[in-house]
Amino acid sequence: MHYFLFLLYLVVFSFLVTRIKFFTNSGINKFLLVVLFIIKVLAGLAYAWFYLQPNYHTNSDSFRFYAYSLEETNILLTQPLHFLKDIFSYGYTTTGNVFVGDNSYWNDLKSNIIIKLLAVCNVFSIKNYFINIIFFNFFFFFGLIGFYRVMQSVFNDKKYMLIIPVFLIPSFLFWCSGIHKDGLIFSAIGLVFYYFHQLLQKKFFIQYFIFIILLLALLFFLRNYVALALTITLFAWFFATKIKKIFLVFVSVYLMLIAAFFIAPKINTQLNFPEIIVLKQQDFSKLTGGSEVVISKLQPNFKSFVQYFPHALDMAFLRPHITELKNKSYIPAIAEIILFFIVLIFSIIYRNKNFKIQPIVFASIFFSLTLLIIAGYTVTFSGAIVRYRSLALPFLLTPLIGFLDWNKVNKIFKKSN
Repeated sequence: MHYFLFLLYLVVFSFLVTRIKFFTNSGINKFLLVVLFIIKVLAGLAYAWFYLQPNYHTNSDSFRFYAYSLEETNILLTQPLHFLKDIFSYGYTTTGNVFVGDNSYWNDLKSNIIIKLLAVCNVFSIKNYFINIIFFNFFFFFGLIGFYRVMQSVFNDKKYMLIIPVFLIPSFLFWCSGIHKDGLIFSAIGLVFYYFHQLLQKKFFIQYFIFIILLLALLFFLRNYVALALTITLFAWFFATKIKKIFLVFVSVYLMLIAAFFIAPKINTQLNFPEIIVLKQQDFSKLTGGSEVVISKLQPNFKSFVQYFPHALDMAFLRPHITELKNKSYIPAIAEIILFFIVLIFSIIYRNKNFKIQPIVFASIFFSLTLLIIAGYTVTFSGAIVRYRSLALPFLLTPLIGFLDWNKVNKIFKKSN
């Protein structure tokens, strides 16, 4: 019964992908849209298979969310009002600090959102985890298409090449296709990029503005620092459209951000952002795993952050190292890092010099670098950084591939042959 229902839903949602205008207006032909959607679902199944393995199943958040969602579905069907009100309740004396992970309503909320969403999906999937993968990836697909449409409008001569960095980066495909927060986070970011781009194109619709606010709120609940980083990016993006010197605007905004990051605690102790980063790093250090990186402890001051910066870059861009190949599961991640730097070098050497860089391109790059640097400062495991880096890679690799002058690249390969 479940196998039949899985195939039925896969066919139904594949059909919807070819009928919803938001998808078809991307310029991707209907057959390819279905192929990309099915690839997402297959990646979600691979994610499930991975976390069904004995070594990983016990600590799997995805299956833990699913287990909690079963009871939530019963509550939804019998006490729908309580189901809705429960999202605003908490078992602590106060809601807790927004940025702290322990005894905080806000920290619990990011998991509760996934659990509640799963509970709704359970109604239609007959509480089947694997059918829910189809539902989740349908939601995720909106953000992918939204981001693709923005990038395609900028690099309109690279229509099909852009599909690779947006949809098919291996680590991104794996981590953002499973039943977890990552896919939903990327989808929200992708839609914010799309709607904000529409607003800046003078296509002002009040619903677009409302969508952006709601999506930023969702991001804040799921992963607050991503929402803050995206807000700063939108701020710089907006001013870059008003001032000719686009790069100068972005650099100025981010330099002011760095200054505010260290000055804010002196103005208000509640805004001790360096301390928040240190606490997040300490939370990671408390976890157990075979890929922990031995590092010097970060301190909440400017000097310590400067000294730690090379370690943050190493963690964000180079981990796992090729010397860590003793763990075979790192092979795809290491290969991906090598390919990333090949693309980076090619995009610098064989850049299309006639291409006029638009603010959206800088927005995408600066946003991705912000996420990567934050991850570099907070994550202390080579295995974990692959997941956190995957969310940022499409925003960094898509512009790099867009920059390439493919005529020059083709000539190089023809000469080598």
